[in-house]
Amino acid sequence: MARELEEQQEREDLRMNEQIARDAEIELISDLVKYQDHYKKVYKFQSQQRKPMSKKQKREYYMAVIKSYLGWRFNDFKGTSFEDIEAKFTQVWKRIEDFTPIGSKEEAERAKRQGIILEKEQVKKQKLSEEAPESKSPTEEVSEDRIK
Repeated sequence: MARELEEQQEREDLRMNEQIARDAEIELISDLVKYQDHYKKVYKFQSQQRKPMSKKQKREYYMAVIKSYLGWRFNDFKGTSFEDIEAKFTQVWKRIEDFTPIGSKEEAERAKRQGIILEKEQVKKQKLSEEAPESKSPTEEVSEDRIK
């Protein structure tokens, strides 16, 4: 009886080990399938990125950028050629590239330079305004002399 129980226990252990091995193989296969699917998606995306955009795709992209940046509508593009849209896009794209966000170092330096320029202009204006009353008074005297 004890032998039968031991043999039965060994069979159950053997079945459990086989089941664990099968489960591990199934998990490995499912992971491999997931990896292959992901690889296919990445490969497809990369191959699409390598292809240059068609003229129609470029036109749609340019129109979308111009619409969002300048607030144009679809009717504004009716009758315009691709070259005209491309020229307008290059102007808008230069503005986008030249944009400096507030709080950046470049913007701070630009503001400093503008501040210095503004201070110089204010000094010039003050000098001119101080000189201006002196030059105005003789003209007033001349006009008074003419009246008499």
